[in-house]
Amino acid sequence: MTLRALALVGVSGLVAAGSDPPLLRTFDDDPAGGRPPGLTFAVARGAQPARWVVERQGDNGVLVHRQSDPGQGFALAVLDGPALRSVEASVRLRLVDGGRAGGLVWRYQDEDNYFLALLDLREQDLALYHVVRGNRVRLEDEDDLELDSDAWYTLKVRHEGERIRIYLGGIRVIEDYERSRPTEGRVGLWSADNSLSWFDDVRVNPGNERRHEGPRR
Repeated sequence: MTLRALALVGVSGLVAAGSDPPLLRTFDDDPAGGRPPGLTFAVARGAQPARWVVERQGDNGVLVHRQSDPGQGFALAVLDGPALRSVEASVRLRLVDGGRAGGLVWRYQDEDNYFLALLDLREQDLALYHVVRGNRVRLEDEDDLELDSDAWYTLKVRHEGERIRIYLGGIRVIEDYERSRPTEGRVGLWSADNSLSWFDDVRVNPGNERRHEGPRR
């Protein structure tokens, strides 16, 4: 699949599934040089203490994960928002240097239990993982995406009932059905420890709580 046209500088819209408006977390009003409030930070797999910081790009603020060297683990920045079971969430991200791997997490309970949509520019793929007790299980992926390493991308996930859909630049790339016991959790950001990763415009919207049927046999 070719996704050359997916490099975006804006945020693709989310359709509200309920009466409440989506939560939008930008970093425009956060002072540069420090960690922003309203997030919980964690590391796993022997990562160095995560170096998250707000940086300015003109009038725009972005949340930056500064890479560690050599960096063998990963770091998370999780919104201090509601725990959701069904969710729509999106983020703009740019994987600037180093390992060039980052993504979006949801149904986050702790650093060892969550779902992950992972964009990897070195491998040129997008993958869906379920992390359970620290074990990362790859559920689905799409490779050979021909991604531009200098671009911003909009990554979006919809998880309603058993159905998981992942979009890149508004195009659905992955669809899968996950039948483990449903759990609630928060939405957050993921960066490989050795990646210099930029994040902006995190949107979270409660999904349709009606349980969706799985694929027909």
